[in-house]
Amino acid sequence: MINKRELAKNISDKTLLSQKEALQVIDEMVRSIINGLEEDGEVSIVGFGKFFLYEHAARPVRNPKTQEEMMLKPYKSVKFKVSDKVKKHFKESE
Repeated sequence: MINKRELAKNISDKTLLSQKEALQVIDEMVRSIINGLEEDGEVSIVGFGKFFLYEHAARPVRNPKTQEEMMLKPYKSVKFKVSDKVKKHFKESE
């Protein structure tokens, strides 16, 4: 697994950016994705994939400790759909 520091190091090795500047770029990219999701509900990066908000419907659940039934409120989560280009890359590398 690659972490944020390793990603920044890889970026700085391949560009004219320092590791500190690369970290700032990564942080700003994450902030921009979050802001895009808040505003439009979807962020698409051509050749990489698409982040989108998914709304889970309310549903009945049971407390395992007390067996009491209750309704889980609807909530949103972020999902990611990988692009065909990335899928093709990994399919060919097998």
